[in-house]
Amino acid sequence: MTLVAGLSVGGLPAFVSDLLISWRLPSQVDLPTQWSQGVHPGLGKDHAAGLAQKLVIVRPYLMIAWAGQRASAETIIRELDRILPKEWSDTDDFDKLFKVVSTCSKETEMLVLFISKTGVQPFCVRTQGFELDGQRIYLLGSGAPSFFEFLQNSPGILPEQEQADGLLARANMLRFAARSLVLQLVTGAGLKESWGGGFEVAYPDKKGFQKVGNIMFRAWMIDEGGALHNSGKSFFSRYYGNDLYLSCFSTEEKTYVIRSPIGEIPNIPEYEEIHPDWILDFFILKKNGALIEFARYQYSGKPSIDLVQLANGALVGWALDQHYVEQCAAKAMTVAEQGNCFQMFRSK
Repeated sequence: MTLVAGLSVGGLPAFVSDLLISWRLPSQVDLPTQWSQGVHPGLGKDHAAGLAQKLVIVRPYLMIAWAGQRASAETIIRELDRILPKEWSDTDDFDKLFKVVSTCSKETEMLVLFISKTGVQPFCVRTQGFELDGQRIYLLGSGAPSFFEFLQNSPGILPEQEQADGLLARANMLRFAARSLVLQLVTGAGLKESWGGGFEVAYPDKKGFQKVGNIMFRAWMIDEGGALHNSGKSFFSRYYGNDLYLSCFSTEEKTYVIRSPIGEIPNIPEYEEIHPDWILDFFILKKNGALIEFARYQYSGKPSIDLVQLANGALVGWALDQHYVEQCAAKAMTVAEQGNCFQMFRSK
């Protein structure tokens, strides 16, 4: 089971997917969104079984999003990787693409996204998109109702604030991912519906489909007296080649490697220090239960003070911009009486 969603609010779209895969047989599994190994029942007879990528960029012009049977989806992805040209031309035949996609198992939903001269063209298998309040939405998998509820109940998704680059759509997909990471860690939300475990976000730009990397997710609690507390676990995600490295850090660090079904294993630096491109901070106000969220996009020409230290791709240390966090906490307390709130910053 899965959660895959696509969203456009007037600019370019963005897509979010969970990483959790399920199996009928119960077994001990280690998930980033849990404190320790355990057996996690899901829908029906399914249980959490591990992590996999469900947004796969086959070519810069083609991305596959899937929910359902992993074996069927990855067989199709590998076959498309084998037969598709590196660059699509007007003389190439869509029939060969559709012939492969049509072999999709009946238990699997698939969204095939193709970049043409006129924009991003979706081709749906056992799913479809719809319009709602100026937003174009695609939902796949068992987690679809949770994402739809997020869209309906969350402030800050306003089409009039979007720009052509789709940055607001990306921010809201990251916001959903950050919220879901925290809630699954604290309450287990999503596991009984067989989705979660971690998330990734993808989007199209002038170069083709891209995945959002170098993301830092942090969660905080502000108590009745106004004191700030860390939730106990933060996250950082980075890509090496097509492979996702998802790290958790608090009193200790751990990195999970989620391989892509296609592509070569990349060379990874022995050591590097990385500044996040995106920083998502999630504040829970204990006084009234309000959720105050901040998304910060940091242009590469002006890196943030926040950084992580990586050794062979694994997180070994970090530093945070304490002043920025305190500013966000102060802002959160000033708007707490308004209820849930979301703000986005583009740092220049």
